[in-house]
Amino acid sequence: MAICLEHLKENNESGCSMKSNLILIFIFLILPILSSAEQKDMHVFLLIGQSNMAGRAKLKPGDDKLLKDCQLWNGKSWEDAKAPFNRYSTHRKKNFTQGMNPGPEFVKAYQKANSGVRVGIINWARGGSKIEQWATNQNLYKDALKNTKESLKIKNSKLVGVLWHQGESNSKNVEAYPKQLAELIKNLRKDFSNDKLLVVFGQIGGWNKSYDKFNEMIVKQPAKISGTACISNEGLGKMDAFHFNHEAQLEMGKRYAAAMLKLLKK
Repeated sequence: MAICLEHLKENNESGCSMKSNLILIFIFLILPILSSAEQKDMHVFLLIGQSNMAGRAKLKPGDDKLLKDCQLWNGKSWEDAKAPFNRYSTHRKKNFTQGMNPGPEFVKAYQKANSGVRVGIINWARGGSKIEQWATNQNLYKDALKNTKESLKIKNSKLVGVLWHQGESNSKNVEAYPKQLAELIKNLRKDFSNDKLLVVFGQIGGWNKSYDKFNEMIVKQPAKISGTACISNEGLGKMDAFHFNHEAQLEMGKRYAAAMLKLLKK
């Protein structure tokens, strides 16, 4: 600041205008702030799966407010984040309005435990998709991978984990799912060059009895796949036969955050 004042004095003596002085003051004061913002860490999360990760619950007033220190990947660049999160997925179902998913509440809960951290979200889900459609040779997987890698080019950004919510479309073939899930996680870790990449998944609708076997199976997978966790569907309400309602999505976001934070402490 001493240098700045000396420079201002010289400018005044040479007849420099007050406007020029104000510009100089602005530059000296604002540059450190901008530099600090650019250096701020960004914890990035990839959100993938089917309709409950895409978000089918209708947005309520206030849901579309910008989230503090949160960025959403729009396919080309980062932008200030607000719900709905899945609106930029190149595979979203265009005949459905993208609604509330666990993402926004996950961000709030994660930031509450990590004060001052920016969060980056890549939401690339597809309603109705089977886990087979997330194999490495499928476009769902390829595009999610491509967009995530592109987003990570920003300085000081790091992929912390993946949130995976899927299973309704595979609920009638439960026996094959554990191997498929393990393969998906193995592929993600390999392609992101991180063999300890954290992954959290969840139970599907508990109100649907045809999902019972799937839900009994999925909670057992963290014991078989290191660096993973499963959130419970206990007490979560429905919007329709397949989808969680608005309140359930908010609670799911909190549960996803709690599970991710617990994994990070291990």
